[in-house]
Amino acid sequence: RDSCYEAFISEDPTISRLQDDVAAQLSPIGLNPKEEVLMSSGYRIDAIVEVNGKTIGIEVDGPSHFIGKSRSPLGSTILKRRQVSVIDGVELVSVPYWEWDKLGKSRTKKQEYLRKLLGLAEGS
Repeated sequence: RDSCYEAFISEDPTISRLQDDVAAQLSPIGLNPKEEVLMSSGYRIDAIVEVNGKTIGIEVDGPSHFIGKSRSPLGSTILKRRQVSVIDGVELVSVPYWEWDKLGKSRTKKQEYLRKLLGLAEGS
């Protein structure tokens, strides 16, 4: 059992350009993200932020998190969301690639999207 857990947590994280782009928009809206956080459940979360005293995990979900070209998450993505919520007690929010891509290159739109997703008032 211990060797399975060690194998699970020993995988090196891979950070995509999409994830980098999302993380880069968190500081300008007043958040101090911690990236690639290893949770006690063994899962890594793309970014963790504190919002109004609450810890929120942000998962940047690229195409590999979905079934084919659909918008239906893979079973492993669903399982991760459930287990992190229950085991680690952290609320997770998802940034699906198609929603992020729709924002284009506008930093303002990206920051507004994250504020809304995280329940931050404008200008917080």
